[in-house]
Amino acid sequence: MNKYSLIQTEAWVIALLLFTLMVISSFIGKKTGSYIRSKKPSKEKSTETSALIALLFFLLAFTFGMSGDRYDSRRKIVVEEANDIGTAILRSDLYPDSIRTLFRKDFKEYVEVRISYYETGPDLKGILKADSLSQVISAKLWKRAANLSKDPDNLAATQQMIPALNTMIDVTTSRLSGEKAKVPQSILVMLFFLSIIIAFYSGYSEGRNGKIDWLVQIGFCLLVSLVVLFTLDLDRPRRGFVNLDVPNQTIIDLRKNFE
Repeated sequence: MNKYSLIQTEAWVIALLLFTLMVISSFIGKKTGSYIRSKKPSKEKSTETSALIALLFFLLAFTFGMSGDRYDSRRKIVVEEANDIGTAILRSDLYPDSIRTLFRKDFKEYVEVRISYYETGPDLKGILKADSLSQVISAKLWKRAANLSKDPDNLAATQQMIPALNTMIDVTTSRLSGEKAKVPQSILVMLFFLSIIIAFYSGYSEGRNGKIDWLVQIGFCLLVSLVVLFTLDLDRPRRGFVNLDVPNQTIIDLRKNFE
């Protein structure tokens, strides 16, 4: 399996495939259980799937919690970045008008690039291009502040600007790193196989008991698939139902500083 195959595949496709495989696995399990029951009848009811189902839901909860924590971290970083950029923009007012104008011009361009960084969506090339361009602009801002620090007349302003720029630049690395952090594919693969295996044993158990409630069985498969769907969706904030549009609005609102 390709290292990034699950990441590149749409979440709803994965969930639909999992649902289909679980239903097929349940059907095969039911046929297997019915066959064994016809060969070796038993009056005792088979209930060995309870512990397996409990294990599956524990792992689902664990993985969902992991995705939720990562999403929350990404949301906080976006808001933090907006605050850091806003602080740096305000500190440009400490300089004389001629220098302030140059800073604000670069900050305006920087804000537009950071907005495009999110609006580019899941396009990896677009993300890296926007991130690279933002580094070029931030380097220009840093160089100007560093040169101004040598002028005693601008010392007080620069002492305020440099820490703000340093924080603004650092948070972009945290944001990019946070987006790269995903639920390990090995955990997802284990979860998929476990779901399919438990669906088989659930059908097998019902087959051994002589009957199967397909409404319950299909409902179980659907429930597991939906949890997996939203787990994957939380882990992919640039596409799907759950995104970062609301926190990203805080960066878009920085345009008001240049009106």
